[in-house]
Amino acid sequence: MRRNCVAASCLALAILLTTGLNNARSAKSEETKQVTCTGKVVDEQGRPIADVKVKLYKVAVETTAFSFKMELARQAATRADGTFTINSEVIDDEYSNQAIILADKEGLALGWDNWRLVDNANVEIVLGPPEVLAGTVVDEAGGPIDDAEVGISFMLVQAGGQPRYMVGYMSLEFLTTRSDAEGKFSFGRIPAEASAEFVVKKPGRATVSTFNPQGFQGRSLQFSAGQTDIKIVQPVGAKIVGVVAEKASGKPVGGIRIMAIRGRNQPSFGLEPVVSKEDGTFSIDSLAPGEYLLQIATVPGEEADWISEPVEVSVEAGKTKSGVKVELTKGGVLEVLVTDSITRQPVDKAIVSILPAGGGTGFGKSTDEAGIARFRQMPGEYRVSYLYKQGYSRQRLQEDTITIEDGKTVRIERQLAGMPKISGVVRDDRGLPVEGVKLKVCPMSGQEGVSDAEGKFEVKWDPGSWGNSETPAMVLLARQLERNLAAAVDVDENMHKVDVTLKPGVICTGKVVDSDGKGIANASLLVMLQGPRWGSSIGHNIAADAEGNYEIKALAPEHKYSIEASADGYGRYQIEADANEAMDNRFNVEAISLLAANLSVSGVVVDSEDKPVSGADVSCYGETQPRSQAKTDAEGKFTLEKICAGRIRISADKSGATRLYGSIETEGGATDVRIVISESSSSTRYEPKQQPSLVGRPLPGLKEVGIDLPPADTDGKMLLVCFWDMQQRPSRNCITQLAKQAEQLKSKGVTVIVVQASKMDQTALNQWVEKYNIPFPAGMVQGNAEKARFTWGILSLPWLILTDNSHIVHAAGFPFKELNDKLGQIDGG
Repeated sequence: MRRNCVAASCLALAILLTTGLNNARSAKSEETKQVTCTGKVVDEQGRPIADVKVKLYKVAVETTAFSFKMELARQAATRADGTFTINSEVIDDEYSNQAIILADKEGLALGWDNWRLVDNANVEIVLGPPEVLAGTVVDEAGGPIDDAEVGISFMLVQAGGQPRYMVGYMSLEFLTTRSDAEGKFSFGRIPAEASAEFVVKKPGRATVSTFNPQGFQGRSLQFSAGQTDIKIVQPVGAKIVGVVAEKASGKPVGGIRIMAIRGRNQPSFGLEPVVSKEDGTFSIDSLAPGEYLLQIATVPGEEADWISEPVEVSVEAGKTKSGVKVELTKGGVLEVLVTDSITRQPVDKAIVSILPAGGGTGFGKSTDEAGIARFRQMPGEYRVSYLYKQGYSRQRLQEDTITIEDGKTVRIERQLAGMPKISGVVRDDRGLPVEGVKLKVCPMSGQEGVSDAEGKFEVKWDPGSWGNSETPAMVLLARQLERNLAAAVDVDENMHKVDVTLKPGVICTGKVVDSDGKGIANASLLVMLQGPRWGSSIGHNIAADAEGNYEIKALAPEHKYSIEASADGYGRYQIEADANEAMDNRFNVEAISLLAANLSVSGVVVDSEDKPVSGADVSCYGETQPRSQAKTDAEGKFTLEKICAGRIRISADKSGATRLYGSIETEGGATDVRIVISESSSSTRYEPKQQPSLVGRPLPGLKEVGIDLPPADTDGKMLLVCFWDMQQRPSRNCITQLAKQAEQLKSKGVTVIVVQASKMDQTALNQWVEKYNIPFPAGMVQGNAEKARFTWGILSLPWLILTDNSHIVHAAGFPFKELNDKLGQIDGG
């Protein structure tokens, strides 16, 4: 489930940090004022590493300015056994209780984990060989820019299926460098599985941030470890000069913080607020060309004295936009009193978010000691959209609007309810208590539990994480990996006591392979428990070994799962895994085949008047595709790298005074794609790859796929070619269905040919064909599988191609159930 952020989608940073919290925690003691992080630093073989510098950085999020500050708070070193301990005072404030535990050992990649300073934590950080992130900073013409300050703004790794985020800042030496005379920059000590985003600064040039929060999906950032061809375009900076004044009197006002943002839902990371001088004047430079909104950025923890309407400003590279006026009014004040639903006592440091009733930017505040969050706003109608505090259930509210009037204060009260909890005892099938069992309520978020030495546990779950829809059927999932024990117990919102009996867990094995059947080393696997209308991570995700093999332990028997595989340089694919198929508590699933991400998609983004749109964010999605992002250049052009063959959806988004959006569907490898974006975008259209369809063309040569038939089998006959993959269930089903109709097809003058679409062991293929009595000539792609798919126009498997008697392709890519209709169309012709 995607949770609302505090200030709508602008608060992307808060999403990053709160998503990446480690899940090995005990509940916070209400009495203590200190929390402790214990942990261990190990190498890739699990061996402890001594004398590692372990640093605790506190991260403070400033929502009004969309920025963050990092402060080194504690340091420690690992002992001979790799363990460490770091203490911190409890910080019960969602905007300042985020922290990063950084492990630093010369010669090895950096490692880290996230910690919220309200709970005790236990972490394990793995340090491996370092990789490099490198590229070039260039101007609009592609020329190098020297002495630009390049910083890693965000970095992400997946550890055990859980995202861990590093939030960079320009003051951190190990995350900052400068471009050389050729514009080149390089970062070492990057974890092999990391992805990252950048901020680039230089006087006279625009401050550029590569991060696009709207395109971010939580699994990967734009640039991957090992990339050395990164290109960041830094245009000449633009400037805005103006004055802040009272609207009623025209009197200038000093000391007002002004922020320039790239639209109502698009923060400008790397740009800091400026403060108006005593005469009310202000100047904002280092702006990239485009449209901005100027708005007040209040000081965290202080109540605003003024409010203003956002001011729309458009700037051009190298030019100054002057005469801009920000007009202040007192507006009205909304006070939201937040109380505990049981005690009715005020709740301090709770997050309250409000939205204009008609939509737009959200505004987030924390409650004070009296439980009150105060919002000074322009007159209008608003609604409270979100309430949250750690330990309470999230509240997403769909409620009546509240009217704020000029010069008036209105107060409303809202309540927070504690999270429901389930407690009990975990035992094995002999009735003995089991320690160290991890428990969670699926598919709800909340606080996971770990059983103690007596098998006792407590798990909290958050009804608010499911939004406003009806609470789904839930499962209490319990797993003990070391002993391979598991259970899944049906629970509902009225259950508070549950005893759990563990059974021997099911072990699932499989392999992740490329198109040629070769194992993909270190592929990541996301394992989801499947319920009625939902899927929920089991909390233990793994990586394949050097040969692509993997093993998933402690799966609850008699349940269904999904397994999604992904790998750097490849796409992703998901299969189903049913524990009911296990024999002796083990079962093997079909190989997960990933397409190579060795193509690109390029094109241009234009507006409704067919004018190029610069600075638009372009993202792609697809069932088998990796996620990739790009930004259009000054001519509206873009290129998405590392794309797989096959269907792909590409969207373009440009934020400004109004949001422009559009999308198309195309294929990996397409060029000259054209995306039209508008305020009210039309439905997604399909834009084909720049390659003629096989339909209406002669069938390509069969010898290239290992088929050499005598003229008697082909002359004057229709040909039906089926490309398939023996390792995929849908392909096997299609082949067996064709075999059942072999005689019928032969009587209609159809010669059927089946082609294995990726290279594999020929003996294994022959054995399968013989075992299932497949009566057709069977070939196999001999060369590059991706090239073959391109030549034959294959977008997915199985893929059927039907020709007429002259071997001109009549239909391609149709489902098996339409075969008879296609044959009838040829006969009718």
